[in-house]
Amino acid sequence: MNSMATFVNFNGNIYISTQVPVSFNNRGYKYGDSIFETIRANGHHPIAFSLHYKRMIKAMLSIQMDISSLPRIEEMETMITRLLQKNKHYSASRIRIQVTRSGEGLYTPQKNTIDFLIEATPLSSSIFELNPKGLLVSVYTQMKKAYSPISFFKNGNALLYVLAAINKDTDKVDDCLLLNDKNRIIEACSSNLFWIQKGVIFTPSVFTGCVDGVMRQQLIEIIKTKTPHQLIETQGATDTDLLEADEIFLTNAIQGIQWVVGFKEKRYFNQTSKLLINKMNEHCF
Repeated sequence: MNSMATFVNFNGNIYISTQVPVSFNNRGYKYGDSIFETIRANGHHPIAFSLHYKRMIKAMLSIQMDISSLPRIEEMETMITRLLQKNKHYSASRIRIQVTRSGEGLYTPQKNTIDFLIEATPLSSSIFELNPKGLLVSVYTQMKKAYSPISFFKNGNALLYVLAAINKDTDKVDDCLLLNDKNRIIEACSSNLFWIQKGVIFTPSVFTGCVDGVMRQQLIEIIKTKTPHQLIETQGATDTDLLEADEIFLTNAIQGIQWVVGFKEKRYFNQTSKLLINKMNEHCF
């Protein structure tokens, strides 16, 4: 066996990643009939796993997957730990859990039980590190995202995010911000959006259509309990809101906080971003 082989967990069993027994009739492949979670692990411990697991259950209920076919939270956490040990990931890792409706059928599924795949990729840093160079961002306008029962979680129908990410090269920026159907800016390609004006921190409400990010949830709690800042959830941002902001930053479970240096002609600082990422490291590690 190749000593450099990468292992994954498929339905509770460990496989070499190239030997996973997934059928060509997989509904995730055919219809995007799937959800997924991305989770950061510190050593062999998945961070904030209870929040990720709750979002996974809520997502499964929203699309009528059978939640009884998903392993219980303790079982799944043990599976993640054993997979990290098997792959000899001792520092930090990015975990991805893909949940797909099992069985065949056309648009109408034959059953609602699930298959799941857990994979792990090592990360270079054992803590959240603020990006040394701020991000340049633009707004992706060709497609928009509406609030719906499935807008708050990550699912296999990710073409909007793929096309927005491709647009980064066209606009020569580091990330693109997304609009909802009311032309409000609600999130970035893989992150939630925050901005600061005169000491007040703003972020779009999940009812705008943005993903209900686990890092977003944690940071809102930290801001409310461990900083003097007021936190306001809004109906999304306008260009004017961001151009009048003192700081902009993006959050996700893998990178923590990434600060934005430029939007259009405006340039920003990162003083509060530095403060918050330190508090996030204290909270998570």
